[in-house]
Amino acid sequence: MIFRLLLLFLCFGMAQPVLAQLRAQDGIVALEDGDIPTALSIWTPLAERGDVLAQYNLGVLLAAGEADSADLQQARHWFEAAALQNHLGAQQALADLLASQQEWEAARHWYSVAARAGAARAQFSLGKMLERGLGGPSDSQQAVAWYQAAAEQGLRDAQFALGAALAELGDVEAAADWFEAAALQGHVTATHNLALALSRGIGRNQDMSMARQLYLTAASAGYAPSFYNLALMQAQGRGGPQDFRKALALAIVSERLGHNGASALIDALHEVMPTDEIRQAEALADECQTDPGSCG
Repeated sequence: MIFRLLLLFLCFGMAQPVLAQLRAQDGIVALEDGDIPTALSIWTPLAERGDVLAQYNLGVLLAAGEADSADLQQARHWFEAAALQNHLGAQQALADLLASQQEWEAARHWYSVAARAGAARAQFSLGKMLERGLGGPSDSQQAVAWYQAAAEQGLRDAQFALGAALAELGDVEAAADWFEAAALQGHVTATHNLALALSRGIGRNQDMSMARQLYLTAASAGYAPSFYNLALMQAQGRGGPQDFRKALALAIVSERLGHNGASALIDALHEVMPTDEIRQAEALADECQTDPGSCG
């Protein structure tokens, strides 16, 4: 991944002197050969002369992997040098590094700079900081605006965050739209929330069959609340046939995964099921956990 990032940003270096471009490319070749010291020796003098791509590349290289505090300090220096030359990737990388060190005010500044330049992930991160009041006052209205800017660029985490924020504000139909957008990109919690909206007819026409299918999709990713809700639907016969044995097996999996309400459902099912079916359900639980579709 690091090599791709470096190569991507080198592609924008055509205005550099030809020699600098060639030397920078030598650094890429050295890095691909696993020769990090040579890559550092090539990029460092270029960076010291103000080459923005070398500065960014050095920052990426120094911050990668198990970087120690000295490496991170050097990475910060080069990211900042490139960020001050309006390198968008460096601005976001610097903000990420500052946030990881809980320097919230400085991180918020650089996320803001990158967000205004159109970086979707920076827009999302700025929204989170505004929502939580990190690095400055909280501002839920501005948080929603930045979530939306990132969501409209297709960033699925922003789509989910926007859906959650809109649900809090009572705009359930728009929330369901954004949960659906994130779910289509594989966001597990968004998939669960969309299923919840469909099962209750909140912001969507009620569709138990589709809700059940979406819970199954999220359960297949190991999401405990979806196992639990799928168990409820099996027990109540909503969205498909009623099956206490599968419902109990799913509830057992949900409890294993730490869902707080699962034990009460298990107790309720024990009260209405014969002993032999309870044993069958307990034997089925492992299969349900490995392959939720077999119990969905």
